[in-house]
Amino acid sequence: MPNFKKIVKKLAKSRMYYLFNLANEIFHENKELANIYIDLARKYAKRARLKIPKNWHGRICHGCKTLLSPGKNARIRMQSRKGKASHVSITCLDCNHITRYNIKKKSGQNKNFTLK
Repeated sequence: MPNFKKIVKKLAKSRMYYLFNLANEIFHENKELANIYIDLARKYAKRARLKIPKNWHGRICHGCKTLLSPGKNARIRMQSRKGKASHVSITCLDCNHITRYNIKKKSGQNKNFTLK
């Protein structure tokens, strides 16, 4: 007998990736439908106990759980301070929730933050 939990996780992961990509493609045409796809993908992840991939985790508002698109419904600012914590702040323009991501410097190198 195959392990059904592994099959369920594999199926949920593939559907989750498909819905994220579909939401990203359709966002500029129909924002409401894209947010429905994001909600479905989050439900698949929650039900199968999967983590949302980091590249998509940063694209979802932590307040209203909608897809963020820089320039459309999100504002991105970078705050750099000498000797203090530098960070990137992403503001959702729908619910005004601010999410901050700290930027740590590696020894001798700068670590760049990218939002795809």
